[in-house]
Amino acid sequence: MVDTLKELKSLGTNSNSSTLGFTLIEVVFALAIMTLAFSSILSVESGSINATTRAKQMNVVGMLAKNQMVETEYKIQGKKFDEIQKEESGTFESPFQDYRWKTNIKDLTFPNIMGGGASAGGKSTDNASPAGAAPGADQITQLISGFFSKALREVTVSVLWKQGAKEQSFSISTFWVDLNYELNLTP
Repeated sequence: MVDTLKELKSLGTNSNSSTLGFTLIEVVFALAIMTLAFSSILSVESGSINATTRAKQMNVVGMLAKNQMVETEYKIQGKKFDEIQKEESGTFESPFQDYRWKTNIKDLTFPNIMGGGASAGGKSTDNASPAGAAPGADQITQLISGFFSKALREVTVSVLWKQGAKEQSFSISTFWVDLNYELNLTP
């Protein structure tokens, strides 16, 4: 036992300093690795927080756009397209006063899918039917194209907000049909 105590004492007073602890370069290197690891972790966390904030904002914007689309639908319900304002805008009530909305109702023009064949001379004529088309098919497609152009509208709702120096926007669109519009079979 006495020998063991002597060995322990001799270990504490060993003249070899390299076995007593870490060198300064080892400590600096370890601190550099820890700093790099912590900065990487903070960067990932910061990106995660930014993504969560962006997702929350897009959720709010999507909800506001959907609600504005429903309100616009209620305004249009039971009215003819001629009675409806083509463009409207406003701001949302609190707590969403930082967001604005715009509604745009656009007329659609459908092309005559049968129209404009070529005559024997190679010149395009407006009332020539394509080869093999049934007689009167051009007139029917013109009636249907005219009906769709008058009975359909594209409605777009945009939500706008400031983010930094730039204005951001989010839009949704749908098509509405005037079910009360009658198909006129006479040109």
